[in-house]
Order: sequence, then structure tokens, then C-alpha cells
Amino acid sequence: MSDAGRPGPKPKRLYVRIVRWGPTVEEDRPGKRQVRPFLENLERVGRLVAHGELTEPAGDLLIVRAQDLAEATRILRADPFRGGNGQSYELYAWNPLDTGAGVNLEPPPARGSGRLTLLQRVAVFVKDQQRAVDWYRDVLGLTIRTEDSETGYVELALGRGAAAVSLIAPRPEWGEPYYSEARARIGSRTGIAFQTDSVAALELRLQHAGATVTQSAETQPWGGISLRFTDPDGNEFLAFQPKESPKRAATGSPEAAPEKD
Repeated sequence: MSDAGRPGPKPKRLYVRIVRWGPTVEEDRPGKRQVRPFLENLERVGRLVAHGELTEPAGDLLIVRAQDLAEATRILRADPFRGGNGQSYELYAWNPLDTGAGVNLEPPPARGSGRLTLLQRVAVFVKDQQRAVDWYRDVLGLTIRTEDSETGYVELALGRGAAAVSLIAPRPEWGEPYYSEARARIGSRTGIAFQTDSVAALELRLQHAGATVTQSAETQPWGGISLRFTDPDGNEFLAFQPKESPKRAATGSPEAAPEKD
């Protein structure tokens, strides 16, 4: 017997709530004591998917599960960010297949099950850490996310929520075989791939910066364009430009006009 048409709960959809700060001062925004209980309740009932700050312009983002827009609106009635002075408040239906998610969107299993939720960082070994930081910042456009001058630890990323690149300069005090093994990894293929909006423009920028392009822009069998390049220490990366869709699906568009306070 076919499962089609059988009664049952509707599949949960994803809705994104975006708050953009206006001219209000920071003291007018809800504090952690107001926000934490609201988020904990959403997580307890299996509604919470992701929450975090936004930049350029500054704001707050929340992703929740709901059956439809009306239910999502009801869920957010207790949102402490709702109704703030001098801010915009928007609620949209969201399709992560179109825009990507950056986080694990599957419903959470029991607490403590070891579910992976985010790719935090990857390590790249370099000879001169400061030279590498300058190059990744000035040539690739990454920004320093975490830095500890005492330990020499540094992470660079493309923005909040993105996986970071940790640049590590091996030290003899690590002892063997750790020091030699780390040194041996300098100048190898990292397996790290970046996405770009223009491979051709990126190739020109890399060439003007004196970087080594090990594979020029090349159309791939899957339709995208890619190139390979190295940092000053010979660590190789791949950058690709996705195949352009002939017509974007309308599923990522708002289900209704955004709410504005």
C-alpha cells in the first residue's frame, strides 16, 4: 500500500527572523537574561535551529522550525527582540537548499549524543606566521577572528559563522615527532576549497599579488570553473565558481511580505 495520502503531521519548514539595529543605543536592546530563556525554551521544544549576531549592518538572526508562517509568527510572539524602537523586524520562509545553511539543520537528537553541528576550523601549517597572516588578510580577504599573542594562536575567517583557517608555525619545543611531522605538512595540498563569485577576477588578483597559480581557470565537467593556487609557503588551495543556474527557483523567496515594526 502506498504511503501517499496517509494522515500525519506536516513536515516542519524553516523560517528566518532578522532584526536590523537602527539608531537605538545598545542599552535599548534585550540583554542575555531576556534572550537566554527564550532560546532555551525554543530548544526544549525542538524549534531552535540557529541563532547569532549579524554584521554589515549589525543585527540578530534566528532560524526556527514551524509548520507554516502563522505558526512561526505565534512562536515569535515572545521574542525579546520584537517591538524594539528604531529597528526592522523581518520574518521569512527560508529554503537552505538555495542559499546554504552553514549549520546542521537536522532535528537535534537527544542531548549529549555527539551530533556534529558546525565545522569550526581547519589548520594550515606555515613557516612565518605573521607573513602568512598578512597574506591571507590582504590577498584572500580573510579577517582575524581569534588571536592570542601569548600562545601565538590565530584564526582567520571570511565572517561570522564561517569555518576559520588556523595558521600554525611549528615550534621545536613541541618535541618529536610532532615538530617534524608539522614541518613536513608545509607546502602540501590542503584539500581546502573556497567559493568565489568570479574565478577569472580572483586569478588576476592572485597574479598581481605575486601568488603562484598552479592551475589556471578551467571549466569542470560539472559545469563550474575552478583554479588552484598556493600561499607563500606553497600550501595549495582550490577556488571554484559554481555553475550558474538558468533560472533560480522561487522557493527561497519570502512566503509573505516581511513584518516591520
